[in-house]
Amino acid sequence: MSPTHTHHKSFGLKMFIGLGSLIMLGAIMTYLKIILLPMVLAFFITCILNPLAIVFQHWKLPRPLAILATLLLGLAIIWLTANFMFMSLVAFRDGFPAYQESLDALFGQLTAFRDSRFSFLTFDLIKTHLDSFSFGQFFGDLFNNFFSLTGYLLLTAVFILYFLPAIPAFPEKLKQAFPGSRGEELSQAVQGLSQQIQRYILAKSLLSAGLGFLVGLVCKLFGVDFATTWGMFAFFLNFIPTLGAVTASLMPAILATIQFGLGTGVWLLVVLIFIMALSGNFLEPLILGRSVNLSPTIAFLSILAWGWLWGGIGMIIAVPATAIVKFACDRLTGLKPVGHLMGSLIMKKKNNVG
Repeated sequence: MSPTHTHHKSFGLKMFIGLGSLIMLGAIMTYLKIILLPMVLAFFITCILNPLAIVFQHWKLPRPLAILATLLLGLAIIWLTANFMFMSLVAFRDGFPAYQESLDALFGQLTAFRDSRFSFLTFDLIKTHLDSFSFGQFFGDLFNNFFSLTGYLLLTAVFILYFLPAIPAFPEKLKQAFPGSRGEELSQAVQGLSQQIQRYILAKSLLSAGLGFLVGLVCKLFGVDFATTWGMFAFFLNFIPTLGAVTASLMPAILATIQFGLGTGVWLLVVLIFIMALSGNFLEPLILGRSVNLSPTIAFLSILAWGWLWGGIGMIIAVPATAIVKFACDRLTGLKPVGHLMGSLIMKKKNNVG
């Protein structure tokens, strides 16, 4: 048997084992979602909250009191945000009947346009579905999902209560568990990973806040109802790359179409897509590139993969979670080629130029 044939056979065997391992890992992650998802989410939240706890410690608070103050501040922000979003949804539900006349007029215009230009098309099926749409059932499903999410968040909170006190001592424990240079490398890797996640989330939050402000301002200028709510939605949805931007653009554009007609809705959609494209294709790669260094293709595929595994929350944590995988691949000799393939081509060019 020739060496070349042996090499190809060995490579094929490795690919088969790797693919099988990925499938098995995905099945395990799906099966253990109720435990793993809150644990991973708690890790990311801990990386966000720990610097704030350190700030409280600098104000002469003991670590336990600093953690308590951090958690109370976080809960206050979450409660205010959730209360605002809930009240906005209730207001939208209560105000929807007022849009019924505009909706009927819009369908009348579309039907007339269809009859004059595209007589082979029909809106009857769409109209039937919209007429049978039940806001009661929609909000019932929404509340059921809310209670399911609450269960995940409670378990996440339990993990945070364990992670926050333990995280400062974790690097030192690694040094004790792995004496010598290996422990030092692991300790530095964990600290670097935590800092990388913090930089990403901070930069993403600031960019999302700016984007949400612009979306709310544009909706206000167009006279769209619930402009502040659409800005808030844009802030949260921007944490889901690509898909979030599309959703955040479509929702206010649909309402603008119902309120003012198709022309206003299309113009609003064009403006919002321009803002989203400017942020997603220029500002975010420029600012976030150094924090995660992921290929745009890998980032998009990671959203699909994590969303398939863990739903909406999986889509939100997809990019930083995949960045952790790349971080590990870059530091394991056998997986360095995988890390290079996952990396951003722009960052590689910058490094080569430097």
